[in-house]
Amino acid sequence: MIFFLDQKFDAVAGDVAIRSSRLDYLDFTQAYTESGLEMVTSYITGWSRMVVFVWLFVSLIITQSYTASFTSMLTAQRLEPTITNIEVLRNTNVTVGY
Repeated sequence: MIFFLDQKFDAVAGDVAIRSSRLDYLDFTQAYTESGLEMVTSYITGWSRMVVFVWLFVSLIITQSYTASFTSMLTAQRLEPTITNIEVLRNTNVTVGY
């Protein structure tokens, strides 16, 4: 909102209620951007229910695979084998099955 008072240039930005008493000495401008409000209704056909179900299922799979990958990145680096080659097994006389 921009207005002139006593030959000075003043401005106010934010939520200011437009009231009839203010309209006498102030000029209000319209918002620069659109609000972009949309309304979702409960009218869903069989096809749209199927699409929503598939979309939710795919988003669940993507979320779970991301979580699993992230968890494995955090834990897999700490896992190291204690036996590095076959000679260690032969020297310790460990029973190995196949």
